[in-house]
Amino acid sequence: MVDENKQKNKREQWKKKVMDNLKREAVKNIIARTGDLARLDAKVNHTYTVYIKDGRMIKQPTNGKCVVINGKIQN
Repeated sequence: MVDENKQKNKREQWKKKVMDNLKREAVKNIIARTGDLARLDAKVNHTYTVYIKDGRMIKQPTNGKCVVINGKIQN
């Protein structure tokens, strides 16, 4: 039982170290690339992307014309 607790504590410490080492810029890059990939995927599949901007849900087809969906988003 003691060994299990030690292993669990070591895992938790390792997770904390990994999260602490993850830089904010790296997260921003991942988010930006995810958005780019979503746009590319929508173009290939002839669909649209949906995202939130300034508290509004936006639907953007591949032709670039944005459409507001449902007005304002509640926080």
